[in-house]
Amino acid sequence: MINNDSKVTTFSTITLLILKELRLERNIHQAQIAEMCNRTPSAWTKIETGRSPLTMEILFRVCTGLGVLSSTVLSAMERYATLLSQNGWAVISKDLDFNEDLLLKEAQDYYSSVGFRSRPNVQQWGYNSVLSGPIYNANGTVTPIAVFWFALDPSYKEQQLKSNAGHTAIY
Repeated sequence: MINNDSKVTTFSTITLLILKELRLERNIHQAQIAEMCNRTPSAWTKIETGRSPLTMEILFRVCTGLGVLSSTVLSAMERYATLLSQNGWAVISKDLDFNEDLLLKEAQDYYSSVGFRSRPNVQQWGYNSVLSGPIYNANGTVTPIAVFWFALDPSYKEQQLKSNAGHTAIY
């Protein structure tokens, strides 16, 4: 068993977060994704939140339904896994219990935060797709998508938990 304070996550969790962010970018409801996967909305919610496993079949169905190559999603996952690893996270290929995966907990906290609930519509603020991130800036900083930023940067996390913080700062 892994200590709950450990910064540990899985490749599957990172992939789930990318799929959720992609769904949110495209303003698609969970029920629509569930239909694409031939699952109930409840079953899809369990998959999207990491309480049920993401199978390759489901990954392919979701990607097909969203009109994106699974290789594009997996490539983004690898880039985010690298960023997390570079910042003290263990990214493993083992199944973890829900409460052992700190990234799932961080994501749950982010998606229930004031900052997430009050974020502007993605088309209104020059949004970079989760599929193109993280963004490595010329000045040496990195701009990850907000859910990963929340897990990586305590000051960003604090902003998101307290207020409608702007999205102009960089990690």
